[in-house]
Amino acid sequence: MKRVFGARGAAAAVVVVAGGAAAIVGVGVFGAHGAAPRTGPLSVHAGLKKPPGAVVRGTTLVDEKGARSELGASVSGSMMGPLAPVAVRSTDGKLIAYNTWQELRPVDADKSFSAQGIEKGAALGVPSLRIHDDQGQDFLLARGAYSAAWRHDGAIAFVQGVDPVFRASAAYDGQVVVRRGVHGRDVTWMSARAHYVVYAWAGDRLLFYRIGLGEKTELLVADAPGKIRSLAEGTAIAVSPDAARVAILSEDATSVRVLDIASGREQSWIDVTIATPALRWVAYSGSWVGDHIVAPASAGLAVFQVGPGSLTLEQVLSLDQAQFPPGVQEPRFVDNAGNEIAASADVPPANGNNGVSFLLQCDRVVRTCERTDAAPAKEWLRQVDDTATEEGGQW
Repeated sequence: MKRVFGARGAAAAVVVVAGGAAAIVGVGVFGAHGAAPRTGPLSVHAGLKKPPGAVVRGTTLVDEKGARSELGASVSGSMMGPLAPVAVRSTDGKLIAYNTWQELRPVDADKSFSAQGIEKGAALGVPSLRIHDDQGQDFLLARGAYSAAWRHDGAIAFVQGVDPVFRASAAYDGQVVVRRGVHGRDVTWMSARAHYVVYAWAGDRLLFYRIGLGEKTELLVADAPGKIRSLAEGTAIAVSPDAARVAILSEDATSVRVLDIASGREQSWIDVTIATPALRWVAYSGSWVGDHIVAPASAGLAVFQVGPGSLTLEQVLSLDQAQFPPGVQEPRFVDNAGNEIAASADVPPANGNNGVSFLLQCDRVVRTCERTDAAPAKEWLRQVDDTATEEGGQW
């Protein structure tokens, strides 16, 4: 799974994503069939009329009941890709924070800056965070900001850029801040300027990434303002329901570790390349409910079972590579029982056709899925992340 973080890459992320599609995959853990889930292919068919939760698309929010409301700006995940959700709901369910991108000049992702006459330091765009409430009101949270996460008490963490304008061939450095309520003041939790992405709260601890050269990722923990420590190199798959543990993906994407967040101690580990069935890789930004973790994988989806000191690969659900070439992103359980999973998938342009997005819902016992009609991928069709509505930020 490729991450796009460079100056040219982030500015052109809408173009890049236009080569893909978002998909939401609902999967039953045991279903009504009473059968244990087994590894095998997922069969995808058209026919899904209503996604399993609220979704955003372009300037539209569609809630769980299918009601539509207008957003104040088009949603965009260009600043963080799949490392963090495009839209997140507050703990009380009343507010949705979403990422936007104001384009100051168009960028062709397939051409160099020089070929487009773009000089170093040229203003390309401005990321911002906006809030949409349950009364339909929509307002700016912060300009030059991105990647938000809600705490259980209503505080919201995000990255605030030092310069709100994203410029060509320049690092977009920022600081990690926490605002107590959307109208409160910002408190700086990480003052050192660098490229960050806020991931999630784990109780009162904040997890966020520091992105280095070559897109090297380091997961940091903020125990309090200014109290920062490194937890692991790599990326997070999910935080445990009790907010005490986190599943970490290695930098080479071949192994998963479960770490205790407070101490950093490893509790379990698995190498997916020698698991049964073996996988070439797994990816970050998944979900954890009960004793199950779901993550993107080379075949499609991987479901792990977490035990006392153990981590096993329980099931692999494969997708047709011709239908979904890059696989899936951001799979999430969408029910407390772990019977359904939500994910996004990218379908790149082909044969002169633009990239498109789908929503799918599947039963992983019988391994069949329904999908919606296609939507333009440039509209960033994504499910609203509801994990903050559960204690600890994850189910």
